[in-house]
Amino acid sequence: MRTLTRNTIAALLLAPVLLVALPRHASLAADLVDVFALGFCFTLLGHYVDALLLALQGIETAVGRLVRLAGWFAGGLWCYVVARWLWIKLGRDLSDLPGLLWGGVFLIVLELVMNSVTRRHDGTFRE
Repeated sequence: MRTLTRNTIAALLLAPVLLVALPRHASLAADLVDVFALGFCFTLLGHYVDALLLALQGIETAVGRLVRLAGWFAGGLWCYVVARWLWIKLGRDLSDLPGLLWGGVFLIVLELVMNSVTRRHDGTFRE
């Protein structure tokens, strides 16, 4: 339940940013639902991508950090595929969204921010 709450709050905070960045389609409420769904794909699925990567031994040391970064990128591509499918189901046009590779970049940035916030909140700092 904690994961769902954290990722829902993150998607709610992300929605206004996406609303400004993406073209408007319908009413403000409908657009907010659309961008929330887009953001939630990244926050929820991205969390599970990170959890899967953290299960790998040595992922937090040396070369493992680069593997984790590459894993975030690859996971971001999959999150974006799901988000784009949902975008179509919501009646939106795919031409409104940036290219597929930006999904990987977006998840990397999102996970860096989420991990930073989580470490500060928990009071733990990993080296």
